[in-house]
Amino acid sequence: MKTNFSRLAGLALALLVISIPAGAQTTRKKPDPCNDTSNMSQRQMNDCAANDLRKTELKLQKLLTRLGISSNDPSQKAWEVYRDAQLEAIYPKGDSATFGSVFPMCFSILKKKLTEGRIKDLEALITKEGDSCHGYHLSSGTKN
Repeated sequence: MKTNFSRLAGLALALLVISIPAGAQTTRKKPDPCNDTSNMSQRQMNDCAANDLRKTELKLQKLLTRLGISSNDPSQKAWEVYRDAQLEAIYPKGDSATFGSVFPMCFSILKKKLTEGRIKDLEALITKEGDSCHGYHLSSGTKN
């Protein structure tokens, strides 16, 4: 009788151990609907582009914070003036209706690319120890 109970308990324990990882695997992330634009409306594509831009701008903000550069820093303000001039050169103000319903998407995509360029430029300024002739040196209290 003890042997049957031990076997049954062992089997139950084995099933429990096996089922825990299987249950954990069932929680999957929903796929990003912006990855497949084949069945999207233009409004949905515009929204996806705007969301991508927001994520990139957040990444820039985090990098600026990490570098100790405020949003009022003259170099950041100068870059924003440059960015806005680039955007206006390609998409003149008051002329957005001529671009049609794709305008918000196209504008967001270009602004995102310009922001990614700023991120790349700032990341290039971060130097590692031993590179004393180039770049922005993080203060001792800031992690690399």
